[in-house]
Amino acid sequence: MPWTAKDAKRFKKGLTSAQAKSWASIANGVLRSCQAKGGKDCEGKAIRIANSKFNEKEIEKMARELPNGALRFVDEGHGCTAHVEEFADGDQSRNKLKMVAYSGGIIKNHWYWGDLAIDLSGMQFDQAKYPILAEHDTDKKIGFSTKPIINDKGQLVMPENATFVDTEASREFQKLSKEGFPYQSSISARPLSVERLEEGAKAEVNGITLKGPGSIWRKSVFREASVALFGWDRQTSASAFSREPIELEFSETVITAPPERDYKPRKQGKEVNMSMNLEELKEQHPELVVQIEEAATAAATAAFTEEKKDLESKLAEAQAANVDQGKKLLELEKREALRTEKELLAEANAVWLDKLSKSSIPDRMFDKVMPQVKHDGFVKDSVLDVAAFSQAIEAEIKDWEEKLPVDTVQGSGFSEKSIASGENAKGEENLAEENKSIGDRLLSLTGQGKKE
Repeated sequence: MPWTAKDAKRFKKGLTSAQAKSWASIANGVLRSCQAKGGKDCEGKAIRIANSKFNEKEIEKMARELPNGALRFVDEGHGCTAHVEEFADGDQSRNKLKMVAYSGGIIKNHWYWGDLAIDLSGMQFDQAKYPILAEHDTDKKIGFSTKPIINDKGQLVMPENATFVDTEASREFQKLSKEGFPYQSSISARPLSVERLEEGAKAEVNGITLKGPGSIWRKSVFREASVALFGWDRQTSASAFSREPIELEFSETVITAPPERDYKPRKQGKEVNMSMNLEELKEQHPELVVQIEEAATAAATAAFTEEKKDLESKLAEAQAANVDQGKKLLELEKREALRTEKELLAEANAVWLDKLSKSSIPDRMFDKVMPQVKHDGFVKDSVLDVAAFSQAIEAEIKDWEEKLPVDTVQGSGFSEKSIASGENAKGEENLAEENKSIGDRLLSLTGQGKKE
């Protein structure tokens, strides 16, 4: 052929005049070279290579004419509806707007943009209040609200506290909606940056993948939201108003599919037919198979070595962290054990002191009595058996009280020892005689003599 700049725009949308001329020059050069070498599918190859030269290159920002209806969207099939719910507000009832304006998904088969997605992260809201209309008609005002919000489902929704205006269109919408009449929602916006995806190209937007052909508005400005009847968009897209041109300035990027790679290896200046199977390739070009296998092995080895180093590094870090964590755990266990033992000792001493304070044992002997019954034997699972411990203490105190001497004072100048209950009568008599003998000796020393 050769191709012209006009032909270029059939194969690559969105090219400027200068870019179209460059595209034609590249395509024609590839075509001539391929044909001179006796190649196959030279035209397809030339188109693909020319397209690839402009892959993801942003076409200059310029003023463009668009149909007015190209700025309005109905996201059908994704739950984008509008209705009114009544709720109590003090002594009165008020209407609350429930409106999902845009789902964040793909608007299928838009009459101008094709499959379209609007990047919500790039949508701008530069006004304090936004109108809510009926079918984008400024003569049919429903109400107004503050800026839309993006909910936890990634949907663009209008605030529920929207204010309804007193118009016929608003009253009709509120009345019919509460009666159950179905309305769908629609939005109007203005693009600032657009990506055009060609056949085979794909891109991520709002957490989903859009496959070309299609369009993505990467940056845009929100204008208004509308309530509409189902099917309204299809019925009005051909209207005079929808087709009325408006001039906008925005940038456009064309995203093409990755070019098909030419894997045909050359041998002595000739192309090798890659349609042969592996056995034929090994037979006819064994040296090529060896090169491919060696290259693949080297690449796989390098990737494995790198991955192994990374895993070993992560393992070492994890082990170091575990050792440090183990030390911290042992320290915590030590502190807990010491704290528990202190509490047990304090509890045991409290039981001892309570029992001793109620006994006849002198305070000075508490330190001798308390070690006789240790709390260690009454602890199970770090809990002191207070009842059993108390019984053992009471038995020990009783034993001390039974064996402990008690002072009894009689007359003046001497003490009489009486043996506590439990001793035999003979011991008591001996003690009485001994005391009487001591008393007689003391009287004789004073000159009083022994009384008859």
